Amino acid sequence: MSTQPCLALMRPKLAAKADADCCLRAGWIPLLLEYQQLQPRPVILKQLFMQSLAQNVVLWVSPSAVHIAAKYIAHSDNLLHVAVGASTARALTAYGFKQIIYPFDGHDSEAVLRLPLWQQQKGRLLLIRGVGGRDLLIDQLRQQGWQIEVAEVYQRLPQPINWSVLTQQAQHGSLKAVYMTTSSAVQAWFTQLPPDLYAVSKSLLYLIHHPRIATALTEYGVSALLVPDLCRGLEILHSHSTL
Repeated sequence: MSTQPCLALMRPKLAAKADADCCLRAGWIPLLLEYQQLQPRPVILKQLFMQSLAQNVVLWVSPSAVHIAAKYIAHSDNLLHVAVGASTARALTAYGFKQIIYPFDGHDSEAVLRLPLWQQQKGRLLLIRGVGGRDLLIDQLRQQGWQIEVAEVYQRLPQPINWSVLTQQAQHGSLKAVYMTTSSAVQAWFTQLPPDLYAVSKSLLYLIHHPRIATALTEYGVSALLVPDLCRGLEILHSHSTL
């Protein structure tokens, strides 16, 4: 059994690669737990190229949205890409997009709305997200005069968690932390948690990147460390020798 600490990634597979790379560089073993799959919607995706040609801005809500839809978007010098956070911006860069902005003071809809862009210009915007996302951006930007089209390019399909990848590590004391990026991940973790992992779950360090997720965790009696992203969070842990 490895002496390296293990971290559970509560992420869809598409979004997990960058986080797994962060773990490996920092000396952690990543253990992927897929609590949902993201199913692309081909009919919507096939419309994106022509849709994007008519836009001034494309707004991406997550790295997963980028991985699913990026190859369908026109590469135009006239098209500005807005990412919800740094991780989404890095994913856009990897797909060759050049004009990318994102908020430095958060990674949610509220942070995106604070960008000066919305006051500096008006135009046409294509919002790329999954089915059933929050409507805050749509409502607020329409009020500010933007013409908005929404492309819901994937569906979220809940699935049972495969706990076998954690059990052996937990028994040997290697499992030390969990990284979660959504409240639905919190719910999936605690509602599906096997009885033999319940005690261990209370001793783990929960790394999260948004206060909403911290609130969800408090309902289950655990606290969390709020970090800008997983890479930075693992750097913080190393510098403080927390584990």
